[in-house]
Amino acid sequence: MIWFYTRDQQSLTLETRYDNDTSEYVAVVVNANGQPETKRFTTLDEFRAWLLSFENDLMSEQWTSDGPPHFLADGWPHRTPRR
Repeated sequence: MIWFYTRDQQSLTLETRYDNDTSEYVAVVVNANGQPETKRFTTLDEFRAWLLSFENDLMSEQWTSDGPPHFLADGWPHRTPRR
C-alpha cells in the first residue's frame, strides 16, 4: 500500500509491503527532498510499533493525509508470515 502526505508545499510517501523472499515487512518512506529510506522488520509486532510511531511523528509535525491509500498488486504475503 502507498500513503501520500502533504505539509505546506511538501509531500512524502509511505509504501508498506511484505518481502516474500526475505520474509520481512518493509516500509519505504520517500521524504520531502525525494530521498527514499527503507526499513525492514522481521515480525509484525515490530512493524506495527514502527508504523504507530511513524504516524504519531507525522501528526506532531503537521503532516496530513492526501487521500486514501493506494493498493499495490504485489507486496502481499504468499504464505503466513511470522508474527
